Amino acid sequence: MRHASAMKRGIRTATHPARPDIQGLRALAVGLVVIYHLRPEALAGGFIGVDVFFVISGFLIIGSLARETAKHGSVSILAFYARRIRRLFPASAAVLAAVLLGTVLLLPQSRWQGISADVIFSLLQVQNWHQALSAVSYAGATEAVSPLQHFWSLAVEEQFYLVIPLFFLALAAVARRSGRASGALIVPAMAVTALTSFAYSIHLSNSEHTMAYFATGTRIWELAAGGLAALLPAMGRTSAVRAAVLGWAGMAAVVVPVFFLTADMPFPGSVAAIPVLGTAVILRTGAAASSVAWSVSRVLGIRPMTFIGDVSYSLYLWHWPVIVFAVALLGRAPGILEAALLAALSLVLAAASYYGVEQRFRHPAPRATARHAAPGRSAWAGHRRVYVAAFCSALLVAVASWTPWQVVEVKRAQLSTALSDRDYPGAQAWSERPAAVPAGMPVRPDPAVAMQDLPATAAGSCGVYDPAKVPDSDCWFGSADQPGTPEIVVVGDSHAGQFVDPLIAVSEKIPLRIRAMVRNGCPFALTPPRSADTVYTNCSAQNAVTAAKIIEQKPDLVLVAGMREAGYRKALGWRWTPESPLVDGYVQTLSLLRDAGLRVAVLADTPFPGGNPVECLQEHGHADKCGTPAAEALAGGEDSLVVAAGRVPGVETADLSRHFCRDGVCPAVIGNVLVYRDNHMTNTFAKSLAPDLAVALRLS
Repeated sequence: MRHASAMKRGIRTATHPARPDIQGLRALAVGLVVIYHLRPEALAGGFIGVDVFFVISGFLIIGSLARETAKHGSVSILAFYARRIRRLFPASAAVLAAVLLGTVLLLPQSRWQGISADVIFSLLQVQNWHQALSAVSYAGATEAVSPLQHFWSLAVEEQFYLVIPLFFLALAAVARRSGRASGALIVPAMAVTALTSFAYSIHLSNSEHTMAYFATGTRIWELAAGGLAALLPAMGRTSAVRAAVLGWAGMAAVVVPVFFLTADMPFPGSVAAIPVLGTAVILRTGAAASSVAWSVSRVLGIRPMTFIGDVSYSLYLWHWPVIVFAVALLGRAPGILEAALLAALSLVLAAASYYGVEQRFRHPAPRATARHAAPGRSAWAGHRRVYVAAFCSALLVAVASWTPWQVVEVKRAQLSTALSDRDYPGAQAWSERPAAVPAGMPVRPDPAVAMQDLPATAAGSCGVYDPAKVPDSDCWFGSADQPGTPEIVVVGDSHAGQFVDPLIAVSEKIPLRIRAMVRNGCPFALTPPRSADTVYTNCSAQNAVTAAKIIEQKPDLVLVAGMREAGYRKALGWRWTPESPLVDGYVQTLSLLRDAGLRVAVLADTPFPGGNPVECLQEHGHADKCGTPAAEALAGGEDSLVVAAGRVPGVETADLSRHFCRDGVCPAVIGNVLVYRDNHMTNTFAKSLAPDLAVALRLS
């Protein structure tokens, strides 16, 4: 009857009253994701399980809305959102609350604010954009993995759910005005949407890989592909055997790529079409092939598969926090046996969540299930309890996330308090005239907020300097602009930016103006870095323009600093080729400056700490176990910038590493001051270098 009504209104939709194979397909999808997260080396392309989920969601949701539109000429917005809330929100809220509790009990305080923020991003269903905007920055790339990172895919779906009923309402309105059947425009509109999103996905995946992976617009075509699989004409003329063969071809398109795709590929670009179309074929042929004993739909429909499919949503929610907390406790990636135990624990939690949370809230009382309640107040009344309960629950989780945030916020206020040089000499404890170090003083900055002890360049655009966008009047520090005041330009990457605040401290004693022209993750060289799949030519191109601006400015000193090439390999996976080495790129920029008659000084890079000194200090409570052997901290070969300085006549070189390492060890705390926040200095320690930096640069 439903199918006949749809036909009359201009659209054919596949009916799927009982599809155990869909649950089995969900089991396959979540299994790929879980294995990939536990043992990525064993299943490098397992991340495509998320794409399978997207196609399944599109198949079910778009198909359902299309049938509703064809039957009623409209869709009930309140009813649709209420169904989505009942289906998705209770389990996700439970996981968010559990993650907050686990964070407070198991993770160091330095992680609390970041995870509290992730709870809010997840509640607001914008985690994908948070991931996209933070992961593409150097700071984001060096941060610890969040136990809520996986909520990005749920955010994509929720953003899709927010828009798709409005999409159908708009199509129905256009159809009514044009006198056409209410379903006549759905398939063409969905096809156009899919093609547009697919084209955008290819473009962005090739140009901004990380952004493309998380962006909503690059994933819409996957959901639309599932919708088209539900909307296209039924396969009445296709034999069961032929449908079964097609189903196995679709399965091959899903399974085979997991052994060949990698996270370094431009995904979800054109290559994602293989598993996406494979999933669509499985969904499209499943009903027709169900009578064939050897068909994919029969294999997927066996009870173990359907059980995992039933709990797949909860399993997806729980498995990632379980892994992240386990890695935090173990201090390493899990072994094979440990991975199996974590998978089993995730499955137990998923089953408990499914039966204890999902099922309890998914099926409302009969009086609240009307799909098309009377308009006005009665329509709202039918779903009011769902919306009110969801709002109150979200508010409770948000308030709970505020508590650990505020605990750390109290400590963060200490960062704005000036420290006594006598109690906290920092680097001056190891200067030529060492300062005394009082015993019994608490470490500053407090490790809980060390990640927020940032240099002046962290504000605004001063740490992502782009000569085409940042005005010449911006990013000046130090003394007031007076005639004759010496000017220093600090140029390089974030390791160069660390020395802006020490120079600001120097300017409090002698007149000095400092201009920051630093770009995080961009050494001041004309040879571009590259990752496994991208050459970052924008970095070298901007450096050429920056060099020209420096020459035009004619500062009294150009201070160049940057992370060692080994540090880039370790922190970002970047490298330079033998044909275009980093040393040559530095020689080119330094030569440009020297040929213009400028005074140029190069700072050797600071030692690179092993592990995470901040978390180590929070775990052990003292610094004795958190130092790094000097051989390790200074390992990785030559400092390319120092080597390049030696090849360009007249370039000065300074090395402050003696303030970091002594007797074969680079401690985490020197002079009662925490040295590192990650591979960067804390700003507190950096400022304690000011007197010796002034001497090294002959500023005093």
